Amino acid sequence: MANTDVSGQLATAGLAFGDLVKLTGQAVANTQTALNKTGADATSALATTLVDVIAVQELDYDDNGNVTGEKTFTQQLPLIDFIDPVIYQWTQVRLQGRFTASQFAATASTDTHSNTSTDSSGQAGFGIIFGGGYNNFQYDDSQTHIDTNFRVEDSVGLLRMNAVLEPRHDIGVPKPRQAIVGPQIEIDAGPIADVGNPATSRTMDAVITYRNAAGDPIAGKELAIDTQGVAWAFKGGTGTTDANGQVTITLTRQFVGDAPDRTPADFVVGVRKGIVGESTTLTF
Repeated sequence: MANTDVSGQLATAGLAFGDLVKLTGQAVANTQTALNKTGADATSALATTLVDVIAVQELDYDDNGNVTGEKTFTQQLPLIDFIDPVIYQWTQVRLQGRFTASQFAATASTDTHSNTSTDSSGQAGFGIIFGGGYNNFQYDDSQTHIDTNFRVEDSVGLLRMNAVLEPRHDIGVPKPRQAIVGPQIEIDAGPIADVGNPATSRTMDAVITYRNAAGDPIAGKELAIDTQGVAWAFKGGTGTTDANGQVTITLTRQFVGDAPDRTPADFVVGVRKGIVGESTTLTF
């Protein structure tokens, strides 16, 4: 019986694929090193190139949250403050190998069979008129059988490679600062109280303070208030800031159902005056 074995070819293919992986890894590493150097050189060039720009822009607001003026401060700053260098990286490199190997084998066997048969006869004795005699018969038989066996083994292969090169998003340049001179809004949590036994609702006071740029309270101003998912009302019935620049609102959370969830919940409170705004999360 013919036998085939392509393990030798496959072992050689495995070694070749290992070398391919090794060389590909070296190529990726060398390319990444060159990309990093290019990015570093570009970053250095941007950092050492100075341009005249507005470093800080100051905006002034009045007590109503309206812009009353602005000031600009110019100076020479590095170009890197405005242009981000692009640093590339290999994010994915894949190799897929599928190999081909084949082997052919053939065997042949011959079987020969021969058969020979001989028969003989004779006559002799007294009174034979024609004298003695002798007869001889021979039979020959020969058979030959040839058996041939063929065996073929094949292995097919394919190699694929894909790679992704893209910019890195975790490297950036800080932007220039912007200074705002104007009123400030503060939102502070006040006392919490349950209404009813068992409680059917829960209230919380929120104190809103409105100050100017110097930190002094601004009185007599109406503020725009927005709450998400909870009702509110002015405490004391007034919606303008007092002499301390404050206005207090009461948030009311209703408990609905026979077995309501009374665990503390978060609610966002936002306050605006003109384009000046502030928001915070209150829990009660």
